[in-house]
Amino acid sequence: MRTTNTLSIAPLLLLCGLTICAGQTPKKEFRGVWVASVANIDWPSKAGLSTEEQQTEFIKLLEMHRANGMNAVIVQVRPCADAFYPSRYEPWSKWLTGKIGRAPQPYYDPLKFMIEEAHRRGFEFHAWFNPYRAAMDVDKTGIDSLSIVFKQHSWFLKYGNNYYFDPGLPQAQTHVLNVILEVVNEYNIDGVHFDDYFYPYKIKDLEFPDSISFSRYGKKFLNRDDWRRSNVNQLIKKLSDSIHAVKPHVQFGISPFGVWRNQSKDSAGSATKAGQTCYDDLYADVRTWQKEKWIDYVVPQIYWSIGYEVANYKVIAEWWNKNSYTVPVYIGQAAYRINGATKDEKWKEPTQIPSQIRFNRSLQNIHGSVFFSSKSFIPNPLGFNDTLATKLYRSKSLPPETRKTNLNDERSYSLQFAAHEKGIQILWNENESSALNTHHRYVIYRFEKNKINFTDASKIMAILPAQNNLPTQNFIDRSAGLGKKYFYAITSLDIFNHESKPANIYPVLRKKSFWKIYPAISVY
Repeated sequence: MRTTNTLSIAPLLLLCGLTICAGQTPKKEFRGVWVASVANIDWPSKAGLSTEEQQTEFIKLLEMHRANGMNAVIVQVRPCADAFYPSRYEPWSKWLTGKIGRAPQPYYDPLKFMIEEAHRRGFEFHAWFNPYRAAMDVDKTGIDSLSIVFKQHSWFLKYGNNYYFDPGLPQAQTHVLNVILEVVNEYNIDGVHFDDYFYPYKIKDLEFPDSISFSRYGKKFLNRDDWRRSNVNQLIKKLSDSIHAVKPHVQFGISPFGVWRNQSKDSAGSATKAGQTCYDDLYADVRTWQKEKWIDYVVPQIYWSIGYEVANYKVIAEWWNKNSYTVPVYIGQAAYRINGATKDEKWKEPTQIPSQIRFNRSLQNIHGSVFFSSKSFIPNPLGFNDTLATKLYRSKSLPPETRKTNLNDERSYSLQFAAHEKGIQILWNENESSALNTHHRYVIYRFEKNKINFTDASKIMAILPAQNNLPTQNFIDRSAGLGKKYFYAITSLDIFNHESKPANIYPVLRKKSFWKIYPAISVY
């Protein structure tokens, strides 16, 4: 129903997107947290917990991060050539059940459980894989007969006290590809995620022992460094092509070490003095991945403070902002350093990471943060959780769009309202003709008179997953005050996080014994 109502709506819709007004939080912002399973850093808290204990811990973890305003979890599901899910290629992780190859008892699929619980709370779920690490602390623990290192020993190289896949071997690349595609094919994940471990961080005076594979496969390269970078590039491109061929909406993101190259090595590098860098030491040619659009987002780990002489946070963040190549940049932030034991006294200041987040928001190509790691939030260090929940992340935020084509522009929803003892119940029907229902999320907006602005994140009441087994969806606004008139609207997110255009707003007056519902107002 069109109307000449005095509410000025249409001009505001032209502002939809990443544009925000002064003082507002971004409507679209990635707010993620890493959940590390290796060595039981974050979850489960120790190996061998019962199924019930594992599930209870994970739900508690999600609730903490939901209260803090997060919208994504990046969970390590393959820490060391092992699995937190039933795999055809690698054994169950010892960090899950206490022994490599042992399934949870009573049996459940942890990955399926985690995805469902994360989605139920409106989180994106990114499955985090370590591509090359295969066995740790082997001088002490040895190699278990169920480990792939034992079964395919020729694929691996011992460096320091760990074993790694040899990235120069085609069969090693094929195995890693198969492991990841198994998860992409069989689970409803939102992303595949790598951290900074490609070739291992260098050990002083110890060369990575890949001379045999270099002599066999590296003949066309002038030096071993270029060959190593090429090996990693091949894996990244194969993964990108394969993931997007199977499920185009699944994001492929990488979190490299914070410094690509120092200016002392390359004029295109940053004004930093890092001891090791992505390009020169880990053989991670991140800029090529961005230029070629092999990755959907990048999360440089900038674990230094603002003003730190060797690696100044602002200098590095500005470098990544200028070198995004249109690939979304989220910053990896050092929650673990807050109030920690460090010589840098700036981490004793409660304003350090809040200042970093505000600085990120001033940069055009930086669209969010990921925090390492989950357990760092448990003590609420220097009141950081409170700062997120009441200030920086007080308003909900939608996950940024991926690079894919918008499929969801024309979707619109007619709302119905029902009396509810705890507020106003809103109901709407899903369009069953859509083949993408299982990936939809809904965005519920509530406005007050003369405040209709779809770019204002503070007007988002909820971001809900579709209840795919129910034709009618619903939400209860429990904060609707008696005697107040509100204007409600709903949009949806497609599988690429594009938001549909709102078609109508619905004025509703809540009274003690009834709800007065006015005719819908067209937003165009």
